[in-house]
Amino acid sequence: MMSTSMSSRKNVIVLDGGTGTSLAKLGHSVEDVTWCSELIKTHPHHVKKVHKDYFMAGADVVCSSTYQAFVDGFVQQFAVSEQEALSLIRRGVELAKEARDEAELKTGRHGFVAASVGAYGATLCDRSEYSGVYVDNMSREELYSWHLPRMRVLWDAGPDLLACETIPALEEALALVQCLETLKVKAWLTFSLKDAKSTAHGEDIRVALAAVVSSPCIVAVGANCFSLALVDGFLRYVKDLPLFDKPLIIKPNAENSEHDKSLTKKFKIHERVVDWVDGGACWIGGCCATDSMDIACPQSGIRANI
Repeated sequence: MMSTSMSSRKNVIVLDGGTGTSLAKLGHSVEDVTWCSELIKTHPHHVKKVHKDYFMAGADVVCSSTYQAFVDGFVQQFAVSEQEALSLIRRGVELAKEARDEAELKTGRHGFVAASVGAYGATLCDRSEYSGVYVDNMSREELYSWHLPRMRVLWDAGPDLLACETIPALEEALALVQCLETLKVKAWLTFSLKDAKSTAHGEDIRVALAAVVSSPCIVAVGANCFSLALVDGFLRYVKDLPLFDKPLIIKPNAENSEHDKSLTKKFKIHERVVDWVDGGACWIGGCCATDSMDIACPQSGIRANI
């Protein structure tokens, strides 16, 4: 359903770039327990500005600033009640919807909002969303029970779909699919990668993608927050994988990040986007160190190259 309604030239959907990166460029520190989600409370106008900038730049879909939004984190950081924390999570989605509506008034082009659902490891603030080590000590049922309430709140806020992002391990991905099927909602799911052939936790990425893509709740699958150096190898490795006609997503980082551990020479996403489309990617955006200029520049960018 979602892949049919979100159609674009050559069937390529343009996703947004790094929310945290864009907020940092506005002068904010995004290193606290809830990462850039804290700005939903402290600087909501800047959160909405970042979302609107992406829509104005040509993004078809923008992710809410809720990747690291969770009740215990807001309670700890702001000494608010559980109900107030839940309201902040909902507000994160509402800000993205407001930005979408304001941009549409100016452009006449309808956009979509995906409520961002980060990995459990993101809330531990130890970068374990890039290793998945925590799944070795948690059951699928524990992961399901942790994710479900937050996903319910996010969906009740009225996004077009959920975006399960930077998922390091197959076990957590299966718990998320179980949540989606319980809630009967649509989502995309993207893994973090250790290399071009493996999830961050070490599972074969082909096996991981195949395990989740068959769910009717999953509208697209792929990888995000990984090195540009891995994109070509990843696309080659999954090229012949049956995806039930569902889109393949890539949202790489624009340059070396601490969790990349790569030595790739920096280049811009728009310089390679045509190659990636030829390689099978359908939904393309950016992650760390990308901003709205990477999504669409006056003469170059993802929108200008598809």
